[in-house]
Amino acid sequence: MRFGILGPLTVHDGAGRPCPVARPKSRAVLAALLLEANHVVAFGAVMTALWGDARPASAVASLHNHVARLRKDLGPEGGARLRTVGQGFLLQVAEGEADCDAFTRHSDRAQEALRLEQWREAQREAEAALGLWRGTPLADTVSASTVLPDHPRIVYFEERRLQTLECRFEALLRLGELDGLSAELALLVSEHPLRESLHRQLMLVLDRTDRQAEALSRYQSLRSMLVDELGVEPGPAARQAHQLILSGAGRPAPEEGAGVVPAAARPAQLPAPPVHFVGRAEDVETIRTVLLAPRSHPAVAVISGMAGVGKTGLALHVAQGLHDAFPDGQLFLNLHAATPGVPPLESCRAVAMLLEGMGVDPRRVPDGSAEASALLRSTLADKRVLLVLDDVSSAGQIRPALPAGPGCAVLVTSRLPLATLDSGRHIRLAPLSPASSRLLLTRASGRSLRAGDPDSDPVDGLVALCGGLPLALRITGARLAARKTLTVEALSERLAARGARLDHLELDDLSVRRSLAVAHEALASSQGRRDLDAAYALARLGSLDLPEYSAGIMARLMDVSESRADLALERLAEVALLDEPCAGRYAPHDLVREFARELAHSHPSRSRHSGLDEGALWWYLRRAAACAEALRPGKPSARPAPTAVDAVHPASADSPSFHDSAEALAWADREAENLIFLAEQKDGGRLGRRQVVELIETLYLYLHDRGLTQARKRLTHRSIRLARESGDTEAQSAALRSLAVARYSDGFMNEALGLLEESSTMGAGRDGISRMLTLGNTAAVLRALGRLAEARAALAECLSLRPEPVSDFHQALLLGFQGYVTEPADARLAISYHLQSLDLATRIGAPVVRLVALSNIGHTHLALDEPGVALSRFDAGLAATATGASHWNAEREMHRGRARALRQLGRLEAARLACEVLLERARQRGDTYATGLAEHEYGHVLREAGEEPAAREHWRIALRALAGTDAPVLPELRRLAG
Repeated sequence: MRFGILGPLTVHDGAGRPCPVARPKSRAVLAALLLEANHVVAFGAVMTALWGDARPASAVASLHNHVARLRKDLGPEGGARLRTVGQGFLLQVAEGEADCDAFTRHSDRAQEALRLEQWREAQREAEAALGLWRGTPLADTVSASTVLPDHPRIVYFEERRLQTLECRFEALLRLGELDGLSAELALLVSEHPLRESLHRQLMLVLDRTDRQAEALSRYQSLRSMLVDELGVEPGPAARQAHQLILSGAGRPAPEEGAGVVPAAARPAQLPAPPVHFVGRAEDVETIRTVLLAPRSHPAVAVISGMAGVGKTGLALHVAQGLHDAFPDGQLFLNLHAATPGVPPLESCRAVAMLLEGMGVDPRRVPDGSAEASALLRSTLADKRVLLVLDDVSSAGQIRPALPAGPGCAVLVTSRLPLATLDSGRHIRLAPLSPASSRLLLTRASGRSLRAGDPDSDPVDGLVALCGGLPLALRITGARLAARKTLTVEALSERLAARGARLDHLELDDLSVRRSLAVAHEALASSQGRRDLDAAYALARLGSLDLPEYSAGIMARLMDVSESRADLALERLAEVALLDEPCAGRYAPHDLVREFARELAHSHPSRSRHSGLDEGALWWYLRRAAACAEALRPGKPSARPAPTAVDAVHPASADSPSFHDSAEALAWADREAENLIFLAEQKDGGRLGRRQVVELIETLYLYLHDRGLTQARKRLTHRSIRLARESGDTEAQSAALRSLAVARYSDGFMNEALGLLEESSTMGAGRDGISRMLTLGNTAAVLRALGRLAEARAALAECLSLRPEPVSDFHQALLLGFQGYVTEPADARLAISYHLQSLDLATRIGAPVVRLVALSNIGHTHLALDEPGVALSRFDAGLAATATGASHWNAEREMHRGRARALRQLGRLEAARLACEVLLERARQRGDTYATGLAEHEYGHVLREAGEEPAAREHWRIALRALAGTDAPVLPELRRLAG
């Protein structure tokens, strides 16, 4: 494996593939262990690294969970590499697996070469060491740890870096290669003002570049600071350098062999980098790696992304840090792909300008494009030059300007990905993170924007309104800097006003709207149908707000075929006006959405679009209803929308059914975010109350099956409120029953029972199937509460309402109710009922009912002390969930039952893993009830493994998670956790 310590933490396997250690706490654990690699680190030391003095009550259990996850993250050898030894952990790291090993080796060689006065060798070894330095060691683990930043090993590595830098500077001083050194040294002196060796080297560089007065001033500043602050004089090395400068003896001739490139062939065209550059550490490292890697051809890195995302800023930031890697110069050329009012630079002119930048007389530049390109390649052939080509319109625009020799590198920025540049590495730039956005806004505004209440911090709100775009953040920061009376709250209010945000994101020559308009106008003025469709699609998506867009919904909004709509969306993604988070799904940035709304509002066909918008919505609702039907074969469908809509909006009738539940589930997974968004719109948005209630009813099965507990809870409460407001008792009764099932799933059985009773009373006149299902659910809740006689009575009444004939689907449900209620009195009979339910569900293709049956059969075998048989049933059910079947309640019960079966079979490590899998999935869904049940079982596994203290900690966590519920395990937990 390979571990990257000298910068953000990185982990790669033996084949060079990244090992994703994503969780912040897991990364902090790994960082703490890497810093003490091959030594046992006490549990307490790791907990201190994670929490400092503020350890949570669950620290011990949490630590073991983090380590268990880390072992999995490290791959197949994680268990052998990261071991528990006594009361601590040992991480084994072989020599050379950590980047700090090579860093130390090169640094030692550089120091030895310097001692032997082998200046060139000292320079090479120092630069080899510094090339491994990616930033503050383990910088990205700081937020998850309170003590790692001050770890002695981190302090050691930072000191070694400074020593290596000084070694390199000394070698270059001796070689007479001083270009650019004064800027580097000045920056380091400002960061380390008490480090006299850096002051000495800066003084000598200034003196040897004809800046003697500045050199002497530097010495006086150093002396004044030391005398005033510490009461001491500068050391002998600094005093000796001062005397050399005064005597004029500080300018020796360069060492033999240290040739200097003529100034004419050494362009330095890079504009100043952004004053306030923040974040992007991973992108910076990726680009540096690409441009500095040994190669047989020129390195090419392409930075692409939407307008204002900071492509040029990143390129200049990286380029300025590569000055020494390209000693023959840096060329910069703006090709004007998106400069308002300026046509893109022609490739022949671009080549000519690059040649002139390399000192070629303009009169020698050939008129022919091919000849000029050949001359550029010849000029650059034996040189190490960095070319920064900014704002490129196409690969063809810059292909003639690409060098051929391996010494050069090219850094390109473009809104397009330029995928046809075969040898290039493509970096798609995303908006800044909230933390980096806040830092940029703070620096640009010159204000102290400290974090406040996370739920009401106005700065966070302002940052969110800028959408992570550096351009928007710079404009916003400039507004705050220019007007000290302008408050963050006031500016946030202006930006939040619908339709006004882009108005406030313009200042002087900076404008988000103008940047976006350039891309749209290029599409709208094109002669190609795909470009024209893309321009139209951007305006159309501004008329219907959705988190994401697919070809299906866009085809209805545009009134074109799905294939044509897909090409339009794809084109918008190519020009960075849309993101493509996954295949076939497109999402606009918030500021692009604002721009699209403006286009929609001003479009000449706006009146016609209203009908298309309504038709698209109805098509969406029909698809959702068809999905709900497919998820429950044989279940009565949701009440249909008015048939008149098909006559008014023919597109809405184009809603084919799904082939099976797997296809429906896949569609719902893709569309859930959009459908939930529509259901939660204030005042129903463009839907009426009845349509919202119906949409929530169709969504409920999906939300329940996938275990999306928070969305299910929100939408069910909303459905009840809207049904009450509209006086629809039938819808209200159905929503109450749905809420009852949800509360039962969350462990609140008594509350669920009350909701079922209210639903039954309100829906007394409903069809027999609905009443039958309500009573079946009531029987199940009563059984869970231990009220067995009442459960049997409710079941009997439920069965008395069974219609003749009854559908196979409902018969399978009834058999499940019978098995569950019967199990305490006669487990074998219960299994018989569940097997009949399983057979029916399998025959009719009802995967959800089949999962529930397998779960119930497994748990009944556990009650009969038959863990081996139970395990086979749980494994069969979980295998089905891996191939598309979904029902979170059944899945969580099978994971829990599987852990218990494995424990009873003595397979404790497998049982531990089963608990961890359930915990992870429960946390992903926000299911605290499942978390509590999993922690309860985890405690039993740990106790049987002889880890009693950890077991009690897990039981305490379970007790807190299940507090207030009616979980049957609570009495046992109180005894165990005590």
